[in-house]
Amino acid sequence: MSTVRVQITRQGRVTGREDRRPSKAAVARLRAEVEARPKNTELPAEVAAVIEGYTPARVSDTTMETVRPFILEAITASPLRGKESVRKHCNHLTQLACFALKHGVPLEISAVLTTAFIDEYVRVEMARVSRHNRSERRLRLLSLARTANPGPDVPPRLTPIGHSSVKPCYSPAELAVIRRAARVQPTEARQRDLAIVVALSSGAGLDSVDMRDLLTDHIEDLGEAGIRIHVQGPRPRIVVLRRSFESMLRDAVTDMPAGQLLLGRKQDRRNTAARATERAALHNVPRIEPARLRATWLSDLMTDPIPLAVILQAAGLRSARTLAELQPHLGPWLAYKGLTDHTDISNLALRGEGA
Repeated sequence: MSTVRVQITRQGRVTGREDRRPSKAAVARLRAEVEARPKNTELPAEVAAVIEGYTPARVSDTTMETVRPFILEAITASPLRGKESVRKHCNHLTQLACFALKHGVPLEISAVLTTAFIDEYVRVEMARVSRHNRSERRLRLLSLARTANPGPDVPPRLTPIGHSSVKPCYSPAELAVIRRAARVQPTEARQRDLAIVVALSSGAGLDSVDMRDLLTDHIEDLGEAGIRIHVQGPRPRIVVLRRSFESMLRDAVTDMPAGQLLLGRKQDRRNTAARATERAALHNVPRIEPARLRATWLSDLMTDPIPLAVILQAAGLRSARTLAELQPHLGPWLAYKGLTDHTDISNLALRGEGA
C-alpha cells in the first residue's frame, strides 16, 4: 500500500511523488540489526551481589522474588556496572516493576522498559512526588531503557514533564463554610479526620504527602505561644499553625495517644487526606480538596505583611512560581482584608511606612 503526495506548482501543473511504507524485508532487516547489537551478558560478582542483597523496606519478600529476576535482566542488558549506580537503579526498577505487577503488565524488558509505560508510571504512580524527583526517576529509567531495550519504543530525546499548575484557592466565604462542616460531622471519627485535614491544610499549608507520616508527637502545643507542626516526609520543616485553627486542631487530637498516626492506620498508605474528605458528610459545601486548602493558606499569607522568604520556607517551596500562579486568585482575599491597589494601607506598605 502506498500514498501519493500531490503538489500544485505556480504554473498550475500537478505533480506527485509516491511515499511507500517500509517493506516486510526492510522491517526484518531493522529487527535483525537491533537484535545483533552487542549486549552485556555477564555482571561482575560484586554488582550481582548488590542486586541479590537489595531489600527495599516497603516491598514484601514475596514480591521481590518476582521482581528481582527482572532487575537482574535489565541491568545485565545495560552498561551499568558501578555498585552505587546499580543500587540506585534497583530502587527505580523495583518501583516500576511493582507498578507493572499492579496493572497486569508482564515483567519483560520489551513491555516495561518503554517510553509509554515509563511515562504512564511517572504520571500515575508518582503524581504526589515532587517534580524534581519525578524528572530524576524518569531520566534514569529512560536512559537505562535506551540501552537495555533499544528500538522505536524508546526514542533518544527526552521531553520534559509538564508543569501542573496550582489549584485555585477557596474564598474567605467558602473557607468559613468548610470550617463549619468540619465541626458537624455525623461520627466522631469523621469529624476528627476532617478537622485534622482542614486545620493542617488551611492552617499550616500541609498537603496529603506532608500529612502521610505525621504522628501526634509531631504536634507541639505551646499553649498561649501557639502550635508548631514538625512536618516529616520529602519537605521536612516546622510550620506555625494559624491562630484561628488552633482550637480546631486541639479538639481533634486531644484524646489521641502519643505515637499514633494522625490520619489512617498504615504508614505506607497514600492520599490519606483525600480519603478523609471523601468520607465526610457534606451538604451545600464546596468540594473539599487538600491542595485547594493549601492554596488558600498561601493566599491568606500572601495578603498579610509576611516576608516572601518566610512564606517560601514555611510552605517548603524552592521558588515563587506557585505564588505567582496564585496571584490572579487573590481578589476575594484582598477585598476581605480591605486591601486594594488604591487604599491608604497599601500605599503606606509600599512606601515602607505600614506595619
